[in-house]
Amino acid sequence: MGKRQKAIPVQSNRAMLSLVLFLSIGVLIIVVYAAQAPGLSGFASATGIALAIACASTLVGGLLGFLFGIPRTLQGDERLEASTEDRGEGGDKKAGDKDNASGVSYAPNTNLEQISDWLTKILVGVGLTQIGSVPDMIKKYADFVGPGFGDLPAGGPFSVALLIFFAIDGFLICWLWTRFHLAGALRQADEASWRTSVESWMKDKDVNATAFSMMNRVLYAQLDKDIPDQEKINVAIADASRETKADIFWKAVEIRRGNWDRPENLPLMERTIPLFRALIADNSAYHTNHGQLGYALKDRRKSGWSEEKADLTEAKGELDDAIRLRGDWRESGWPPTYEFVRAICAIRLDNAFRSGKPSDDRTKGRIVSDLCVAVQDRDVKLRVQNESSIIKWSAMNNFALKD
Repeated sequence: MGKRQKAIPVQSNRAMLSLVLFLSIGVLIIVVYAAQAPGLSGFASATGIALAIACASTLVGGLLGFLFGIPRTLQGDERLEASTEDRGEGGDKKAGDKDNASGVSYAPNTNLEQISDWLTKILVGVGLTQIGSVPDMIKKYADFVGPGFGDLPAGGPFSVALLIFFAIDGFLICWLWTRFHLAGALRQADEASWRTSVESWMKDKDVNATAFSMMNRVLYAQLDKDIPDQEKINVAIADASRETKADIFWKAVEIRRGNWDRPENLPLMERTIPLFRALIADNSAYHTNHGQLGYALKDRRKSGWSEEKADLTEAKGELDDAIRLRGDWRESGWPPTYEFVRAICAIRLDNAFRSGKPSDDRTKGRIVSDLCVAVQDRDVKLRVQNESSIIKWSAMNNFALKD
């Protein structure tokens, strides 16, 4: 079977070479015919007209041959049947059989047979009387083109011969090439595309696995010193797919939300900070990344005022970015939690508040502005009214929180 399949393209190549040779013979005949013309100008004119007819006929015939020879893709049961033709008795593929490696098979196009059958039925149905119009059309063509050859003898019949000869030759050349070579080219292209897709999938799988592995190392390292440095975390997450980054984000959010309000769980909550930093380093356009990092920084354990001030300042900056990127909370559909937490950060950073004194007008105005936005949402308003630092600050600044 394999030898027969290899022999078919060889035979088709020989047939096409023979047909190309016929084209060359046709061109030679044109030259010989045009040589009868008087003078160089007459020879050039006759040769040009004849070659124009030959090229047009070959092009039209070749186009038809291409259309008739285009292979069709096997579907459903046809593919199954084609894939089992070369299998053994038990249905197993023979050794060395690499056909259909990409899952795409091609079969010869039978349009030529269908058109032939259709034309035969039409001719029988309509009757032989209609065939008489064909010679008349050929005669009109000859009368129209023949004078173009000038005084050369039999210009009309010669133009008809050129039309038929080159049209058939062009048809057969293109049909043979399309029939025996285009299918293989299409199959190779499909296989190359399939291999590229598989390689891309494998690469994505590897980088996504690396990103998930890095996330687990960050979240569940036994000691803080076992956590990789921030740059390595950034690189691992940056190479992951968008879906993987979203999974990492929501896992970090889940860890932060579940552990921020219990002192014994704060070490685990703090592990989400490098993950949010890595997500921001990869794409700083998402307000949620900035907001979550701001929340985590606000709640991180503090060893002294200098560290608390640094964390709160950074947290406030991240919340500034989150609010700027989010825009109006009513239009975005995102509750004004950022303003609520930013107000807390501003209160804790206020030296007057730490000294038990009212805030200056500028600081008070900023805090009040955030609180006025925050209380517009019912759920956030309840959190505002129960936050101890806000209650204490309101009392110091004669701010009617309940109103």
